[in-house]
Formats: sequence, structure tokens, C-alpha cells
Amino acid sequence: MSTRERLHPLGPASNRFLYRGVADILRGRVENGEYDPGSQLPTLVELATEFGVSAITVRRALRDLSLEGTLVGKQGLGIFVAERQRIVRSLSVDAIAPIENEMQASGVRPGLLDLGVTTVPATDQPFLSGLAKGNKTLVKLNRLLLANDEPVGLDVLWLTKKVADKLEDKLHGEFLMSSLEPRGFVVDRLTYQVEAMTANETQAAHLRVVSGFPLLVIRFFPMDSANKPILVGQTTTRADRFTYEFGAKLKRRK
Repeated sequence: MSTRERLHPLGPASNRFLYRGVADILRGRVENGEYDPGSQLPTLVELATEFGVSAITVRRALRDLSLEGTLVGKQGLGIFVAERQRIVRSLSVDAIAPIENEMQASGVRPGLLDLGVTTVPATDQPFLSGLAKGNKTLVKLNRLLLANDEPVGLDVLWLTKKVADKLEDKLHGEFLMSSLEPRGFVVDRLTYQVEAMTANETQAAHLRVVSGFPLLVIRFFPMDSANKPILVGQTTTRADRFTYEFGAKLKRRK
């Protein structure tokens, strides 16, 4: 029996499910250790030749495996097996765990790469309404989140000018949340918004993944005692590198 016949559940006359067979075999190679985490897969042409299928079929299989987080496409370099080492991020309404500390605890070296500091209208995003009160413009920080020098997330912060001025020496290449209280900003509680999305072309280029790669979006709102946000942050991370844990204390009825 040929490779094409073995892969094709409907027989050689149809191509409809060939990519699933290719994906199953490649997934199996990752799971059994034939392809180690971080290793590069053979080229598209090599895989097409091995399986006796078209390059389009292999491309579809690789895309599906990338979307599920098994593989990572790095632009200009090729397709690689996703690293299994995940960064565990704990989120709580009553405590701040700096992301840099949790990255270190997960065994990776945290870093930030500045992508620019700009002034934007306070209406830049709908979720900035709390900061927009009394402010026509906000300071926006765009940074690339790095783990062992590999891009794993996009970090965006919006601050009022007052807050930005107090943190001026921390705005470039430094993690800000751990600097709030030493600079006089007392966080009373935190609010979060969580979304799932897929990478657009710009995000994919920054994160070195393919367009459509799954991402996790965490927005966080550190609030003061008057229930006003001190700043607003948004961390968009690769779904293959982060695990999020949520915790909250339950109020017992007396």
C-alpha cells in the first residue's frame, strides 16, 4: 500500500482528508519524542515528498498543528516544535504577582524590548473609560515581552501623564507593576478581562509565529481605594507558552 493510500481514509480518488492524516503522523512524532521541543521540521518540499502528497496538503496540516500550539512557524526560518516549557501566571483580585517573578519561577529569563512610547487620545480603546475621565490624552507604552530572549507576548500600558511623570525613569525596558507602590500608588484591588484571539500579520511578525496563531489576551486594571484605575495594561501572549491560574477568596455566609 502506498503512503498516499495509507493516509487517505476515503481512498486515492479523493484528497479531502489527506491533510488530517499528515497532521496525525506529525503530531504523533512530536508526542513520541521523534521531534524534540524546539527542533525544526523538514521543509515543506521534503514532507510533501515523504508523504506523497501536494505541498498544499502539507501546508494545511502544518497550519492546523500551528493553530493548536503543537508547532510554531517562525517567519523566514521554518516550522519548529513548540517548546513545552510553559510560563505559569497567577492572577488574583487581591494580590499582585509581578510577571517577571513568575517567569523566573517558571525557569525563564524575563525581558522587555521597547516598541515605542506615544501619546494617544484617551478614547484610544473602549476599555480606557476609567482613565479617560479628566484626561484628553494618555501615554501609551508598547513593549515586546521576552522569555530567554524569545518573543512570547506583546505588552501595552496606558497611563495618565501624572502617573507617567512619576514613573518616568521606569518607562523604558522595565516592568512597571512592582514599581507602583514604591512610587506612592497603592493598589487596592485588581480587575481583569480575558479574551482569546488569533494573531494578525503585525502581531505574528513581532511574535515570530504564523498569522492565525492562537493568543491569550489579559487586560488588567489596578484600582486605587477610590475605585479608579491607576493604569490599564494589556498582555497578549502566545497560547503555547502561557498557562493562567485564577484565584479568589470566597465569602462565607454566617
